[in-house]
Amino acid sequence: MAIDRVIISQLDADTYPKGFDAEMARKLAGLTQQAYKQFNLFSLKNNSQIFKLEDVYQLETEFAEKDIPFGFVASEAGSDNVYVIFRGTRRFVEWFKDANIELVTFNDSTNERSKRVEIKGEIADGVVQENQSSLIIPNIDNDFGFVTAGFRGIYVSLRKKLIEALNQKSPNAKVFVTGHSLGGALATLAIPDILKNTHFKNPDNIVLYTFASPRCGDRNFAMSFQKLGVRHWRIANTEDFITTLPFPTGNVLKPAQSDDLPEEELGIGGVAGVDKNPNPIFGFFKAMYDRTKRRMPDYLHTGTPLYFTIHEAALEKHHNLDEVYMLGISQDPLT
Repeated sequence: MAIDRVIISQLDADTYPKGFDAEMARKLAGLTQQAYKQFNLFSLKNNSQIFKLEDVYQLETEFAEKDIPFGFVASEAGSDNVYVIFRGTRRFVEWFKDANIELVTFNDSTNERSKRVEIKGEIADGVVQENQSSLIIPNIDNDFGFVTAGFRGIYVSLRKKLIEALNQKSPNAKVFVTGHSLGGALATLAIPDILKNTHFKNPDNIVLYTFASPRCGDRNFAMSFQKLGVRHWRIANTEDFITTLPFPTGNVLKPAQSDDLPEEELGIGGVAGVDKNPNPIFGFFKAMYDRTKRRMPDYLHTGTPLYFTIHEAALEKHHNLDEVYMLGISQDPLT
């Protein structure tokens, strides 16, 4: 392992930006590991093993898509902190197979042609989504921005228990939201929903930490998110390929006019797409060099990036939370 791994840089006290809480980042990474444990217990199909949190944490609610757990809400003894935790996909390759990167409105899942997009098909870890477009996120402005259909489809199936659990907590509590990989995208989508649909209205009391998150929305979503005033720390390994997806745009040399519609086939890859393309990246590259008549969509990250560099001998390891990301934030890896 020492031969395969090269540590170029890690996050340390000398590189922290103002306001970043390294101890909290490590705590949230540990809780995200618990979300993976939650899924592992479910996958054993053994009802005698009940998911319980360790140490001082109390489980408030679990949320799931088609009974498959994706995370939980927890409180902490001795503090007013509330934690919202999302796991990612279990395997690196699932992101390539299952992500649907078509852009839809965050509030009601319509595309730029005002057509309601229905998510049907396998999305992650055996999850099959059907008619998720019928679920609307209330109190979100129509112009808040566009997000990827696949991530939105998973999030809206989880949000009810999340919102209910938070509304049972004190509005003076501090809410920490986090997730790894796909979970980072879900955690990002949760922020405007929490502000608009719970009694947590003060953005200073909500903080987002994400690990290895892909992009989950367009430029309007990123700008609308920024205006919310919630601090987002986005932690990423520079060698992690997933954090570069979807690519920021397919406009290679210059974009068409901004009022031109995007290519209709772009971003509808994945098993849920109309072309049944098993890899959304192939859909993204489809004829991308011939883009003079129609504008390609944009995908933007949100938050303040904190980068470390750890190189491994396999792409999947660059994305690993238990080892590489724990080392990146100067935490002992999970053994």
